[in-house]
Amino acid sequence: MAAALGLGTALAVPAAAADAVFGFSGWAVGYLPTAVAIDRLAELGYDIEVAELGGNSNQLQAAATGAVQITAIAQVMDAIDQGLDSRFFLEANSNEFLLVSKTDLPSCESLDGRTVGIQSTGSFVGQLAIQWFAQTCPDAKPNMTVIEGSDNRLAALLAGQLDSSVVDLQDWTLLQRERPDAFTVTADYTQTTPIMRAAFAAPRSFISANPKLIEDWIRVHLDVYRESYETPELLVAKGRELLGEIDQEALPSIVEAFLAAKVWPTDGGLADADVMDTINFFNNDGEPFANIKSAADVVDRTLLDKVLAE
Repeated sequence: MAAALGLGTALAVPAAAADAVFGFSGWAVGYLPTAVAIDRLAELGYDIEVAELGGNSNQLQAAATGAVQITAIAQVMDAIDQGLDSRFFLEANSNEFLLVSKTDLPSCESLDGRTVGIQSTGSFVGQLAIQWFAQTCPDAKPNMTVIEGSDNRLAALLAGQLDSSVVDLQDWTLLQRERPDAFTVTADYTQTTPIMRAAFAAPRSFISANPKLIEDWIRVHLDVYRESYETPELLVAKGRELLGEIDQEALPSIVEAFLAAKVWPTDGGLADADVMDTINFFNNDGEPFANIKSAADVVDRTLLDKVLAE
């Protein structure tokens, strides 16, 4: 999934006076543990600036130019493959997407000739569906329809414009509330493809210069992950603070769906097999990495293992 990294466009990121600038897409349910963790890091005396950058290209550009020190996008592997000296040091969350369909379309084969909504053919979401169909029922020929945004695909499902679609756990929860008996999960990618959706990475020079910050980032995140499974209200409360656009009555159920899928790794993730599954997933999109061959090419577990050994 190699992407050319343009370096000319200025990005609106905070000045680098902070201890670190964290760049990511923007606040969403998947990042609620990080929102709690950043609050706790502030209590420890760290000044972590947050840059909400939007799409993948902005995040990759910010990483490549050094505008941010800590990233969360798994596709930073594109930049690493092209020479960025950055490494993952903690997993943020695993895949949170499902393929949902009308109730009379419960199998891969049943979607032959049906309209299936995806983000784009080259996107993470699109590749989940494309690779799953190729592996599960290669003779089926669904009509892949590009609709950007899980929420827009949700609206298309409700309007009868799609027979099936890849949606995230949040929109599946909302779909069940709106039409509880009209749709089913045809493929649960949180279980069949539990690859890295987001993982924290930083330049190796930054990690070596700031080991205490990285250790505390890891330690605090692991604490929040564990507490969240025991006390979901921790994330619900933070969601009410940050995610006003989400139906507040549905928020507890949405958080519970993420927790039930165990998307936040209490052991920090980054196991070699999981990282290789992620690398192979991106390699299978037709644009394989040129230089990344193993988990060691993208991961540095040194400080994660140190924290886990405490």
